[in-house]
Amino acid sequence: MTTRYYQRVRWLHREPDDPVLLWAEIVDGWEVRKVDEFVDGHLVWADGENEADGTLLGAMPVPAPGEIAQDPQFLIELVDQETFEGVWQRARARGK
Repeated sequence: MTTRYYQRVRWLHREPDDPVLLWAEIVDGWEVRKVDEFVDGHLVWADGENEADGTLLGAMPVPAPGEIAQDPQFLIELVDQETFEGVWQRARARGK
């Protein structure tokens, strides 16, 4: 059975060149699509065939949401597919 979920992780940091929101579709523990959102609002996306501007799918399985939540620099929230698809479509509309 396939396990699929969508997450939004707020990354708490002060680095202006790093994303502040990390959106991802996770299937069986692996990122299959992701969007990085920056403080200025621009979005960069990656999937199994495309990578851009330093955004790429992870080379290792994603930690479980509970494990991510234990790290104080991250605030994780599971989101529904519709919410993720909205961000995904906005990112894709802006190009790679």
